[in-house]
Amino acid sequence: MSLWGTVGGVGLPVIVVGGAVAAVLVAASEPPDRFSRPHGWQWAWVGLWLMTAGDAAFGDGRSSFERAWKGATALLVAVAVTVAVWRRHRWRKRVRPTSDPPLPAP
Repeated sequence: MSLWGTVGGVGLPVIVVGGAVAAVLVAASEPPDRFSRPHGWQWAWVGLWLMTAGDAAFGDGRSSFERAWKGATALLVAVAVTVAVWRRHRWRKRVRPTSDPPLPAP
């Protein structure tokens, strides 16, 4: 196997899965209002998830190793986005001013 074949076959998956792990760590440690900025980048997460999940689930011509690392990446991206959304939701509830009167029930 050539050097470029090794880099593409082993190095790229390590970098991509490592990046997904880093996304989970950033989503869990950064302040909730700073994750996935500037606005509009949220769709990049959806695109990355769709591509990797689709290749992992329906990549019939792909090796089991490639399907496995793409599946792991899809799972890690889903976890990062879920953690970020959950933390941001909790942060927004906590930051809202409590001096406003409650809304009347319908």
